[in-house]
Amino acid sequence: MIMFDCVIVGGGPAGLAAAVYLARQKLSFIIVTGDVGGQALWSDDVENYLGFHLMNGIELVNQFKKHLEDYKDYFALKEGEEASKIEKMEGGFRVATPQGLYETKTVLIATGTKHRVLGVPGEKELYGKGVTYCANCDSPLYKDKTVYVIGGGNSAMDAALFVEKYATRVVMVSVNAELQGDAVMKAKIAQSKKINVYLSTKTTKVMGSLIVTGIGLMGPDGKEYEEKTDGVFIEIGLAPVTGFIDFVAKDTHQQIIVDKMTATNVEGVWAAGDVTDVTEKQISVAVGEGSKGALAIIKYLQTHH
Repeated sequence: MIMFDCVIVGGGPAGLAAAVYLARQKLSFIIVTGDVGGQALWSDDVENYLGFHLMNGIELVNQFKKHLEDYKDYFALKEGEEASKIEKMEGGFRVATPQGLYETKTVLIATGTKHRVLGVPGEKELYGKGVTYCANCDSPLYKDKTVYVIGGGNSAMDAALFVEKYATRVVMVSVNAELQGDAVMKAKIAQSKKINVYLSTKTTKVMGSLIVTGIGLMGPDGKEYEEKTDGVFIEIGLAPVTGFIDFVAKDTHQQIIVDKMTATNVEGVWAAGDVTDVTEKQISVAVGEGSKGALAIIKYLQTHH
């Protein structure tokens, strides 16, 4: 079996940035990832990435892919192949996916985050049939319809303001007593004639058979009731994708703890981007962290192998 210099786990901005650095050094490495782009694909307007004045996440990721094309002869991209387990072995690590097994001297984890789920009846069964976790992807499907957005933070407010462009009625449902997050977005929500906000309200179920037809709610008085809706957008935050590795230090949120050069507490393992305990979850930050991680790996390989 081939022993790679590095396996990059995750194909978001952090992993892709690292790949450029490793490829330029002509190291032996692969990327295993469910998709290329990660959460960046779900971004609406990206206005703060240096050199690109305004574009959406898909357009930015396409630029990343175009850049990687320059180095396609130096590594393999295993898209649609997510890591299921990473184990220590003599001289390195073993990365397992449902499709294969890879041995490597070093690992860079850049798996990012995934959307949190409500865990209510009907959510899983009606996913893709009116239940969605991506307002930027699916809002155009709800033109002239009623949509409920579940959540009370920045991601929920951003989703509500985006779907407002298409839907005739948007209802935000939050378990909190007030919306929490960006003041500018809160002001826009308050001024909107299309958006209603239900506070101190819990979502109890999603209703429908072939498609979503309604939602179950519990108000501040503890009474349950039902309302009709065409779609349910769930925006209750993100969770780091770290379940495939159990021997690195994580914080209480299951984020991987890293130092200033993105090294974990285990020699030979680095992590970068939204999967780590670095507080700023931004595309530009992830690119920088991935670049730092790659530089550290290059130096490590030069001195240890």
